[in-house]
Amino acid sequence: MGGRFSQPLVSDIYTTNEDEMIGHWRSGAPVTHRRRAHHLTPYDIGMMKNVQSLNFTVRDNLLLRESLEKTTRLSHLQKTFGKWLICLFIGVFVGLIAYILKLSVDKLQGFKFAMVQNFITSDEPAYAFLTFVGINSFYCLLAVLMVIVVGPLASSSGIPEVKGYLNGVKVPSSLGFRPLFGKIVSLIMSYSSGLFIGPEGPMIHIGSAIGAAVSQFRSSTINFYPKIFLQYQNDRDKRDFISVGAASGISAAFGAPIGGVLFSIEEASSFWSRQLTWRTFFCCMIATFTTNFLLQGVGSSPDIHDSGLLTFGFSRLYLYRYSELLCFCGLGIIGGLLGAAFVFFNIHLNKWRRDFIKSNSLIKLIEVMVVIVITSIVCFYSSSLFNCRYQSQIVVEPSVCEDQTNAEMVQFFCPPGMYSEMASLLFTNPDQALRRLYSRTNNIFTLPALVVFTLFYFALSIMSSGLWVAGGLFVPMMMVGAGFGRFIGQLVGLYFNGIDASIYALVGSAAMMAGYCRMTISLVVIMVELTEGTQYLVPIILAVMIAKWVGDFFNESVYEHLMELKHIPFLQSLPPHSKATKKITEVMNRQVVTVPELCTVRALLSTLEGNYHHAYPVTCSLESDNNEYELMFGGARKRAPYRGLVLRNDILVLLKLRIFYRGTSSELLLDTNFGHDRFIQETSKKPPKLNELDLDESDHERIVDLRPYMNSSALTIHDTFSYSEAYKLFRTMGLRHLTVIDVSNFVVGIITRKDLL
Repeated sequence: MGGRFSQPLVSDIYTTNEDEMIGHWRSGAPVTHRRRAHHLTPYDIGMMKNVQSLNFTVRDNLLLRESLEKTTRLSHLQKTFGKWLICLFIGVFVGLIAYILKLSVDKLQGFKFAMVQNFITSDEPAYAFLTFVGINSFYCLLAVLMVIVVGPLASSSGIPEVKGYLNGVKVPSSLGFRPLFGKIVSLIMSYSSGLFIGPEGPMIHIGSAIGAAVSQFRSSTINFYPKIFLQYQNDRDKRDFISVGAASGISAAFGAPIGGVLFSIEEASSFWSRQLTWRTFFCCMIATFTTNFLLQGVGSSPDIHDSGLLTFGFSRLYLYRYSELLCFCGLGIIGGLLGAAFVFFNIHLNKWRRDFIKSNSLIKLIEVMVVIVITSIVCFYSSSLFNCRYQSQIVVEPSVCEDQTNAEMVQFFCPPGMYSEMASLLFTNPDQALRRLYSRTNNIFTLPALVVFTLFYFALSIMSSGLWVAGGLFVPMMMVGAGFGRFIGQLVGLYFNGIDASIYALVGSAAMMAGYCRMTISLVVIMVELTEGTQYLVPIILAVMIAKWVGDFFNESVYEHLMELKHIPFLQSLPPHSKATKKITEVMNRQVVTVPELCTVRALLSTLEGNYHHAYPVTCSLESDNNEYELMFGGARKRAPYRGLVLRNDILVLLKLRIFYRGTSSELLLDTNFGHDRFIQETSKKPPKLNELDLDESDHERIVDLRPYMNSSALTIHDTFSYSEAYKLFRTMGLRHLTVIDVSNFVVGIITRKDLL
């Protein structure tokens, strides 16, 4: 079990074909499922085995320990100050991009509606519609072309990739510059086009990419590896800065710094610390302030208001009755049911896209153009379903509503003094439509109009999510929730006096968001910060919790299903119920490839060529001459006790730089020319390929001492462990490899992420 194998392991390679893939799709396997109660198909597990994990654990080797002994208080303070400085830069850059996004969308949408309004004023509906569809289609075309040029990682929200990375999954190029640039441009164009999408989800991906770029400040593409942030160029610190970036992205989008921190803790990140909390809050504050500062004229006014991409004035004078809590609970039930239905239909649609449209750029382009034409038709002609209403019918109560601009409706083709209620919701930008749904004015919408609006938005949101353009789901789900929430509020108001439908719209938005993404605390705080409605905290909490419970009864959140569709091996905080009784020996890989502490170059090359493993348990070199010879040259040998773990990339670096053993017998020597700083610098670069190693035949007999470079503190478990306890240890510690030993300290197996699926 502890010897070498010359052939790649079966568990490392999985092959399939198109017929098998489609066969699994047609086999009736459930596409959506309840939490911790799902069995992955062999095809899904095989595809997930091709995804690599990240090294979140610290490589506690002798070089690190020697470096720590030389660490001074000044160097420690410099490293700490550097982390705060990086967070400052992340916040400024995220806030700047949020400002550019808001400004660009306002300009593009303003141009579109101004052009259409010219024909509306001239009473030429045909030309107005053609202009509306043409501009929307042109914006969408640019958004799709950007994704085609940059790659699929620039499409959708990017939240599944961010969650997967923060969980320990290496999603190649997901946080690179190309996806970052492509997502910004595609989001500006797609959001301006009128598709039923939102900017908040992509802002999380954008913030994460900025966190990775600023903290690492390197590029393997152009071989650029400066030393300025060398000490942060590891998976562990990079993970923390990505968590900071994700939080700052949503805080800049919503103007909710506290909600951004809680979102990263609750939804995005799988690992957290107290120190990271303060740095994240600082970064969110900087991102929100930067956005607000730029949006309000770069400090032209002495007053500043905490506002993000979506801001709604809300009254502080009206409170709800205790009896209305039952209605708010009902909103939670409706939000949970609609959220679960959205997950069901959207995931089935995206699975169909994955299996049949695949990567055909032309078909994806056609799909986007068809959806934008349908959306444009609905937004333009839905106003004809209802008669025009008089602006004077709207009842404004200045005593309770500080912001009366929400009462300004869209006239569209109605006579002067009248307005179209459907055009006021669909023929406008989404944030203005949300303000009208949250408006404190009375008699602004009729019940049939709210029902039709909610159904249209719900159906088109299902179609729009997953298209080959950048876009998120926060705003569409808020619109759907506000639609049915205001409907319920106005319906209750028919039978009881003093009912404020705007509160129901707010609670409905929170319930719908909780129903599809299953967030709780962070969602409550975001909604409160967004609307400044702290007095409605209890109704929002009730609706959010009930919506989550109802949604969880039917399926998981949309992002967890999307991660499964994208074959991202995400590990939940708790193991699945189906494997609760298993032992670790039932899932571990018994075909372990080990290397001795002192090993010849020939044996190392043979080991690296014989498999594709990314880490090897290191065993003790035996004392006898015969056994030592067998260990070093890779022959049949006795099992040896476990000593540590060494990464494949580290071995490649040692071979490339010819870091050979220069001692005698088994004495331990550290190479003075290869200290910890250089070790980190070399291992943080793109690892060399095996066929690129320029080694002479004489080098094959040299010996490599792995003791200074192996992780001496790598965790191990005994073969008596249960699957559940091993899963919790693997998940909470952020491990990539977990070695299994027996009572004699001999290696009998190894656990990786794929073994726990």
